Amino acid sequence: MNRGEAGHRILPHTADLLIEAWGPSRARCFEEAVRALVSTFVDVVEVPASEPVSISIDAGADNEMLAAVLDEILFLADVSGRVPIHLTLEESEDGGLAGVLDVIAIDGLDVVGPLPKGASYGGEVAESGGLWHCRVVVDI
Repeated sequence: MNRGEAGHRILPHTADLLIEAWGPSRARCFEEAVRALVSTFVDVVEVPASEPVSISIDAGADNEMLAAVLDEILFLADVSGRVPIHLTLEESEDGGLAGVLDVIAIDGLDVVGPLPKGASYGGEVAESGGLWHCRVVVDI
């Protein structure tokens, strides 16, 4: 991987899923983790966005912020029946994250798995050589 690359992968983990993501910044790494999470329960490839939703995550430990971002996505899906198909996260001045999710209703999308229950707050987030990596277990 080079320093500008970003991506993700999903691995089996006992009765759960393990999401690994990477990117040139912490925010980009978390964006990839969100993409991975959403891909576990709906197929959003080539779907146009319908509306923007703001997101804000308070500053904290990196692994707790990662879990908070993923839990926000799961809450949005569970309560409002919407998922992000595009997202942009940026570091806020206080060390937190802020951004915009372009969301669409789950109805009409191809469901490919159950809605996960939550993300582990014991995930790992680290930067090495200009590339951020994160790993988190998702309870399904």
